[in-house]
Amino acid sequence: MALIKSITLPNGIIVEYHRVVSVDNITNQSSIIEVASYTNKTKRLEEKEALKNNAPMDIFIHTEYLNVPYDKDLNVDSAYAYLKTLEQFEGYVDDLDVSEDS
Repeated sequence: MALIKSITLPNGIIVEYHRVVSVDNITNQSSIIEVASYTNKTKRLEEKEALKNNAPMDIFIHTEYLNVPYDKDLNVDSAYAYLKTLEQFEGYVDDLDVSEDS
């Protein structure tokens, strides 16, 4: 799964493909959602192929860590649900064509 939405970063780079990389719960303190943003889905697929084949790659990835109130039940699905409530992802499109190891 991923979210597709064109977002211009402060440095002018446009990223369009956003995926949850990890969810980290610090017991009774906070939850952190790691989001990787790519210039497009093709670059994410290129990354997956390069990682699979232990090959070099030249892919821009913008990583953002979102600190959210502690939720012991936070997981990848609920992290995506949370992202969908944020103004920066307003108007997103779900990319459900991606395998679970996206």
